[in-house]
Amino acid sequence: MEKFNLAPIDSAWRGLCKILFGRDVGGLMKFEPYLKEAMMPYLIAKSSVSGKNVFLSNTLYPARARFISPDEIPSLQKSGFNVNDIKDMDSLFRAAGENVAYCGNKVFGKNANVDYVDNAINCIDVYHSHNVRNVKKGAYISYVRESECVFGIPAFPKINYSIRCHEGINVNRLFESFYITHSSDMYYSFNCTNCADVIFGYNLRGKRHVIGNIELPKDKYLSIKQKLTGEIADELEKKGRARSTSDIARMAAKDADSQGDIQFIPTLPAPPGVEKAFSETMKLVLGVERKPIADYVPYLQERTLRVMKVKGKFGTPAFNSGFSLVKEIPPSSLCTLSEAMKQDKPVLAEQELSLPLEKMEAIVSRNAAFTLDFVDGACRDYVDVSQVIESSEVYSSWDATSSQRSACCDGIIQSKYVFGGSWRQLDSEFCVKSCDITVCKRCFEIDGCTNCSACYFCHNLEGCEECLFCSNVKGMRYAVLNQQLPREEYARVKKLMLDYVNAEINTKKRCSRSIFALSGASGKK
Repeated sequence: MEKFNLAPIDSAWRGLCKILFGRDVGGLMKFEPYLKEAMMPYLIAKSSVSGKNVFLSNTLYPARARFISPDEIPSLQKSGFNVNDIKDMDSLFRAAGENVAYCGNKVFGKNANVDYVDNAINCIDVYHSHNVRNVKKGAYISYVRESECVFGIPAFPKINYSIRCHEGINVNRLFESFYITHSSDMYYSFNCTNCADVIFGYNLRGKRHVIGNIELPKDKYLSIKQKLTGEIADELEKKGRARSTSDIARMAAKDADSQGDIQFIPTLPAPPGVEKAFSETMKLVLGVERKPIADYVPYLQERTLRVMKVKGKFGTPAFNSGFSLVKEIPPSSLCTLSEAMKQDKPVLAEQELSLPLEKMEAIVSRNAAFTLDFVDGACRDYVDVSQVIESSEVYSSWDATSSQRSACCDGIIQSKYVFGGSWRQLDSEFCVKSCDITVCKRCFEIDGCTNCSACYFCHNLEGCEECLFCSNVKGMRYAVLNQQLPREEYARVKKLMLDYVNAEINTKKRCSRSIFALSGASGKK
């Protein structure tokens, strides 16, 4: 294996700063703490084989679990088991607990010069990142795909040459800008679509050469931009960080500003299409139709990051969340999307455009309205979803992008019929209670798997079908605990598992066991 080389990533960072701010402000590692703040939660654990660091894409694993890297899989000492000894679920979970180790540092597809990554697919020159696909030159990023030259980015597809941005799609050359689509060359902006050359732009559509929501002649815009980006560069160079968009929102926070009356989603009933899809999915995956979905929401959402509604800037309930970069925005700055779209008036006066950056930020803080409620493209029948892009019949989730008929997930990305998914559900369908999956079908309680179907309680599989309690293997079929079985024997064990899961759900509206409670745990989480 070739030695990792940070130089091309550092060079990309320096070049990007010249593009955005007009000059080099220092090497990448100087800004590591600032950029890492943007990442979604991850875990760094010690390998049970070598003691080396293992990078994992979430924090759901039990504290006493065994962790490994892909190169250490052959070194695992597995306890033997006889499938004939499996008479009930206790014996099966006991055997799983003795055999499963959770694998980090995972890469899939063709990758080159990547280090300190997990769930990286087809990436080049990427460092300290997780859940990334088709990314070239980036560091400190999470849930980013089809992107190039990106640093400190959480949850953003198709973003290029940008730093510290959150949510949106199809953008170029952004800095500290959130909920932006189909736009370019923007700084400290929020909720904008089809815009270009904007600084301090809020709730805009189709605008160009804007500062503080004031449209300017191109030459005047460029003159002020040069001054402001120079001040940002000065701040970065001096402090190793710049003021964030959330910092700006907090500047005008009301005294003792708090979350107020918090309501966790869902706050409304599910659309009929979601109810039907949930019943069909449970029938296909577990063999039993179930409804209404409301009875199972606590179970489906137990591993998702909670999205809430709080009393906002105008007194109405507005979305808030605990997600990176936006979690520090106070309720007194938040509003609904419909309210935000009425707040496109200037947030600066003409005479204030010559003020220093810091004074402009304070004025903007008092006048701007922020919304974490975002809708883009053709969307319908969505309820209690904070961000919806080209999606329909989705319910009680943080983000749905190009997806349908799903609910109670973190990110539903180009997927359908997925329920209770934690973190990324990408290019998948008919999956329940899965975490960080890509191109998976008809699965239950799987984690970190790609190109798999009809798998249950499995971790880190690739190209597998009809597997139970398997981990860290590729291309298996009709397998239990990584052992290939005759189809009839596999069917016997699978029925045992399904009977157990359905009995649990029948009595408790939930299954007590999970993929995150096997290795080194008691079996229930």
